[in-house]
Amino acid sequence: MIKKATLRGNQIDLFHEEFGERKDPPVLLVMGNSAPGLVWPDAFCRLLASTGVLVIRFDARDTGLSTYIDFATSPYTLDDLVADAFALLDTIGIDAAHVVGLSQGGVIGYRMALSMPERVTTLCTIMSSPDLRPKNDAFAGISARAGELPRPSADYVAKVIALNASPPASVDEIATRFVENFRLAAGPRSPFDERAWRSLGHAFAERPLQRSDGLQPTLANNSNHALAQKATPALTVDALASIRLPVLVIHGSDDPILPVGHGEWAAAAIPGATLRVIDRMGHALDPAFFDPIVRELSGFYRKNGSGA
Repeated sequence: MIKKATLRGNQIDLFHEEFGERKDPPVLLVMGNSAPGLVWPDAFCRLLASTGVLVIRFDARDTGLSTYIDFATSPYTLDDLVADAFALLDTIGIDAAHVVGLSQGGVIGYRMALSMPERVTTLCTIMSSPDLRPKNDAFAGISARAGELPRPSADYVAKVIALNASPPASVDEIATRFVENFRLAAGPRSPFDERAWRSLGHAFAERPLQRSDGLQPTLANNSNHALAQKATPALTVDALASIRLPVLVIHGSDDPILPVGHGEWAAAAIPGATLRVIDRMGHALDPAFFDPIVRELSGFYRKNGSGA
């Protein structure tokens, strides 16, 4: 059963959807930079829910059908997105949940585990990193810091900047831009289900048409989320080492944005964390990877006392 509702949490209206049954252990899916909840595709959510969990996906502030913010007058950090996630759980009556964060969503997951560990049953990060500075600095043209984690390649950065050099002018252009950004993010060895991505791209582009204010989505590197990233300190080894709950780190072998060294570094820093590297996966949740990711999550939840 899918339930849809826009609920007020932390003085922000957050649109959320549920897949599964309320009697089952809850799993909160946290999406990445500027992406609404639907970028966790319906098929992925249904597959995960079929393992015996309640799947909750939501539009973070400044995405989809949730509240948009004037960042110039009301700046925020990723810790405000952490507070929003907990406020959403409060509003829908959930004390604690398994948290699964993709890309920036994984950073929010780490920060949720650090700020209120009693409310995070387990944490899984996918295609993520505790330190987004190498990616942000690469796009800003800032020189590398000594000892920093791997950056995206210069070729990838140049292609993304060129693709997004001008704003899309129509719904069709928004959808096409969405698809082509994820095609680059997937990497050259990853499968790329053209039909699925085009369907998702049109859903992404058309969802704001349901808004009464007419606001349009902004893609990752030009979004308020990107500004929030830059305003948020990177997590340290000491912070990660203080996490004392079950953690699963899933990373792609071919991630062009946050190379696999990010996942390896995070898993090594967190006591007892499990690292799973998926061959050929880049930085896009293609249908080819739904089964292996859900198998990892299902086994992780069984090991830690939840799920079928």
